[in-house]
Parts: sequence; structure tokens; C-alpha cells
Amino acid sequence: MSIATTLGHFITQPLSAVADVPATFEQLLQRSVLRLLDANMLIEDSLQPLAPERASSVQQPLEQFEQTWVIDQLIDCIKQEGLAPHFHSMIGLFGSIMMSLTATPSQLQQVQDWVNDGIFGHFLMTDKGGPSLAHWRTQLYQADHELRLKVDKMHGIEAHKLGFAMIVAAQPGKPFPVTVMLPPELCAQLNQRAVGNTYLDGHLQLGNCSGEVAVTTDMMLSGGGLGSVNRFLTLVRPRFVKSLMHHLLFLHQHKEVHLDHQDQHHIEYLIGVCQRQLENNHFSIHSVNRVLATKFASNELLLNLVMDNKVVRTEVQRDLLGFSKMEGSSYRCFFEIYSKLKGQRL
Repeated sequence: MSIATTLGHFITQPLSAVADVPATFEQLLQRSVLRLLDANMLIEDSLQPLAPERASSVQQPLEQFEQTWVIDQLIDCIKQEGLAPHFHSMIGLFGSIMMSLTATPSQLQQVQDWVNDGIFGHFLMTDKGGPSLAHWRTQLYQADHELRLKVDKMHGIEAHKLGFAMIVAAQPGKPFPVTVMLPPELCAQLNQRAVGNTYLDGHLQLGNCSGEVAVTTDMMLSGGGLGSVNRFLTLVRPRFVKSLMHHLLFLHQHKEVHLDHQDQHHIEYLIGVCQRQLENNHFSIHSVNRVLATKFASNELLLNLVMDNKVVRTEVQRDLLGFSKMEGSSYRCFFEIYSKLKGQRL
């Protein structure tokens, strides 16, 4: 068995548990995995075949939200109208689901009051310190009997004009992050600026923000526990990928992207994988790996369309490459799956 096949199984096995991967797409994904191997993986991996996926002994009901019905309607519209006019509505509804999973009733009411006043929310994750939580510059810490939030976030959606914000921060001495719901008056104290050119023909701008403010414990989003993030991603990532695949079909219809029969087959495969995951109303130990593998596959499909010169305009090439990083880069998706499964070999 080749290295490409052995290590490619970290992606193709979770996908195959949803639907058999077409041979041509499997080859594309295997090549992608080889390209993303880091030195530790290459040097230390045993290169033994991955053990078959074990049946999950525990399956929990996955929460259902009214927002998902609206999101699914938007995703259907994207096939005919493209992603641009629906992107912010979809992302806002994603945020609403996250709040439903993690906020207290009083926090949810506060958010509703802000939204009713025309103040919009922002979710800030990407940190200037890099991907490792241990190196994050955004930190929640205690100083002189006061709780302080130091912020240094980058590439947030519309983060150059914050309303209220959910800011994910490191906590000194703790191995997991905390999310702080920062009200508009404190967001206004942060330094905010737009970065880079817009995406989606001017519909999407990214921004950076930094600064330091005093916060209180009632701003912490603590509902749902650590598992709420995984449940959120299980609900959201397949919908995001499905929206991207519909956007590709829209671009093809408008001659912005030239899809051959094989490309269209891969796109329809991913749409089917997303739909099957969305129809599964249970959460298990395999759910997160499956949505990570789905996002990995989407990323690599977008990347290969650009690399194969099938995308006409530079601006659209940049859009697709940007979406290959949003909500999980290929390396991050592969790294998370690999870290969990690398010890499960035949």
C-alpha cells in the first residue's frame, strides 16, 4: 500500500462512512494529504494501515434549531443567485445557532435587543499569535481584582466595524479557550481596521481589531460546555460546504468557472455528503471527523479548480482560495483528524 493511500485514509475513511468516495476524487484527496504532511507526521508515523472505523457505542440527539430551516432555504437560493447576496445572512444565522448553544437566556435576550436596534454581531477566532492556543495574544486574565480582556484578532468578517462581538480568548494556565460576549460600548474601545481587498465583488470585507478592556463574568458564554462547539460545527460545516458547492454551480452557469464532467461529479458527491450529514439527527464520536473531512475535500476541490486554470477572473480565484481557508484550512482539518486517529492502526 502506498503512503498516499495509507495516509489518505485519514480523510477518505470518514467520507466513505457517509458515501463511497469516487475513485478520481479519492486520488485528488490522497495527493493533497501528501502535500500537507508535516515533518513530525512523515518521520514518526508507523505507515501501518488505518483500522476500520468502530461503531459508536453512544449517539446523542443533535439539537434542532429554527434557524437551520432558514439557512437551508438560503443555500438553495445560492445555486441560482450566488453566494454574495446571501453570505452575511447565512453567517449571521450560524452565529445565532452558536449563541443558542452557549448563551444564557439573559444573554440571548441582550443579543436580541442589540439586533432589534440594528447592531450586528461578529465572531472573532483567528488570532495574531497563530493557530496554537498556547501562543494566542488574545487573553482573559485577572489583574488587581479586575477581569481584563486583551484582544489581538485578525481577519474577522467585517471586524473593522464591530457592533457586538463574541471573542474567543486564551486563559493563562488553562488548556481550553473561553468566549467573551463583548457589548457595543466595549467594542468601540478597540482599534479596528480593514485588511486586504474585499471578497465576493465587494460584499465581504475582513478586518483586524486589538486593544484591552475590563470585562465582567456575566459576559462569559458558558452554556453547553466544551462539547457545544463540536455540536455547532456538526450543524454548520456541512451547510457551509454545501453553500460553496452551490456557488460553484452558479459560477459555472455564468461562465466564471469552467467545470468538466469530473468536476461536476465531485461537486455533486460533496453536496450528497453534506445532505446525508444534515439528515442525521444524532451526534457521535465520528461526527466531528466527518465534517472535518468534508471541509478538507471542499478546500482541495476549490484549490484544484484554481490550479487547473478553470476559474476565469483573478477576483473569483481569490474568493475560492479564501473560502478554502475559512471555517477550517486543509492542514487544520487533516491535523485534527490525524491527531485523533493516528494510534488506531491494524
